[in-house]
Amino acid sequence: VTADGRRLPARRAVVADVGAPQLYFELVGRERLPSRFAEDMERFQYDTATVKVDWALSEPMPWKATEASRAGTVHVADSLDALSRYNLDLVTGRIPEEPFLVVGQMTTADPRRSPSGTESLWAYTHVPQPRSKGGPFPGEWDADARDEVVARMEAKLEKVAPGFTRRVVERSVLGPHDMEDLDANLVAGAINGGTAQIYQQLIFRPVPGFARAETPIPRLFLASASAHPGGGVHGGPGSNAARAALSRHRLRRGALIGGIASLAASWAGKD
Repeated sequence: VTADGRRLPARRAVVADVGAPQLYFELVGRERLPSRFAEDMERFQYDTATVKVDWALSEPMPWKATEASRAGTVHVADSLDALSRYNLDLVTGRIPEEPFLVVGQMTTADPRRSPSGTESLWAYTHVPQPRSKGGPFPGEWDADARDEVVARMEAKLEKVAPGFTRRVVERSVLGPHDMEDLDANLVAGAINGGTAQIYQQLIFRPVPGFARAETPIPRLFLASASAHPGGGVHGGPGSNAARAALSRHRLRRGALIGGIASLAASWAGKD
C-alpha cells in the first residue's frame, strides 16, 4: 500500500531495497515480527555518518603526487597511523582532526562532466553518528559542525594539492541529516546500510539467524546493504535477494505442478 492509498498486488515476491530497521519497524510493523527477531533488530547498529562535498573547479586538481591526476578515484590519508587515529576519533565520538577522504574526479573519469580544462570533484569523509537532529556536537549535527568538517576536508586537500582552494568556483555540501532528508535509507548519512564490524557481518547481518535475503515474512526479501554482504559489495545484496526470490518462486511452482501431476495420476489410477 503506497502513501497515497494505492494497493499494488505482488503475487510472487516483494524485494525491499530499504534499510533493515525501516523495513521491519516502519513498513512491516513490529507486531508482525517474531518477538526474538524484533529484539535482535532493536540492537541493529548503523555505520558512521558521512559529510560529502561537490566542488566545481576552474582547473584540474594540482596534486603533489602527479599520478593521482590520472585516477578517477583517489583515497587521501597520510599514513596507517593517521588512519588509526581517524578511526579512534570515530569510535569515541569526535570529529577527526585529520579526515580520511575518498575523492572522485568526475571530469578525469568522463570529460563530458564539465567544460574543457575544468574539473568536477567530490569527496566524502566519515564522522560520528549523531543521536538526534539539531543541537551542538558532540553526538549531534548542525550547520556549524558540518561546516567545520568541510573546512578540515578542504585543508586536507590543500595540503596534498596546493592551490586547490583558489580553484574552487562553487561547492555543494551534504551533511548527515541532509543525506537522510534526500534518501531515508541514508540514516544520518550512513551509506553502508549498517556497521561493517564483525558482530554485524557474515552470519550476523542483519541479525543472527537471518543472514540471508529471506525474512520472517513469507515472500518478503531484504535487498538493501543491510543484508549480507553489505554496502561494500555493490549490488551484492540485491543480487542475493533476486536469486532467493526467483528460487522460491520456482520451488513453489514446481511443487504446484508436482501436486497437480500427482493428483491427475491418482485419478487416472482410479479409472
